[in-house]
Amino acid sequence: MKQHPILSALVNAIKSSGVDKNKVCVASDIFYSPQEIEPLGFDFFHTPRGRPIPFGTGLKLGNPELKVVALTGDLSTLGGNHLVHAGRRNMELVTVCINNFVYPLKPGKESTKYMFSTYSNFERPFNIPHLGRSCGAVFVARWTALHTKELSMSVAKALNKPGFSVIEVISPGGNYFAGIDSLDEESDLIKYWYKHSVIKNGEDTMNLEIESGKEIIVGEFIERERPTFIDSYNARLSEVMGNKFVPYGGKSD
Repeated sequence: MKQHPILSALVNAIKSSGVDKNKVCVASDIFYSPQEIEPLGFDFFHTPRGRPIPFGTGLKLGNPELKVVALTGDLSTLGGNHLVHAGRRNMELVTVCINNFVYPLKPGKESTKYMFSTYSNFERPFNIPHLGRSCGAVFVARWTALHTKELSMSVAKALNKPGFSVIEVISPGGNYFAGIDSLDEESDLIKYWYKHSVIKNGEDTMNLEIESGKEIIVGEFIERERPTFIDSYNARLSEVMGNKFVPYGGKSD
């Protein structure tokens, strides 16, 4: 399933946020090709698999004026330490984690209709919003791919929020679910998740585990203030260098 609702939400978010489209750069790996992003009118950095967050970090440090969005999946986001350290540093990135339940494979209550599901459902899925909060993210949200309006609003907020943001998007990927052979079945799956979700803004992230047969809690959960990595870096250099200090990414008076 191509994640076009997510791209549509991103485009609408950039328009409504007031951010200059020419200062937006999207970093993604296998989820999107340059051919899919190029018509949208903003810059795209196609990274090696699993590397949108560290490449996004490099983009932000190389040009602090950029608004960087890392589009990645649960397999790439959760397979290493990139999200953990970006959150710890409060790097100014918007990380959109498209959760296909590849890590682990867990389609939910109706998974018994899919081939091999008996063998793939024994692992618990990550609680991505709680992980983001624990690592220090200043904005955390979760939506399904059909919550397009809500997703767009959350991305717009994140674009204007200094610091590290994590937005989980629950969306199926047919290539990953054994037994899904048609777009109709993928559509049924995402509709099932949408139908069995409940909006609880401000819910404690500890309560956001996804469990088979239970409603998925979606909404905006965390919005707080922390100095960004560049702010902290500049503050430390200012202490050390005194009147010789030149702000990183800025100009001296």
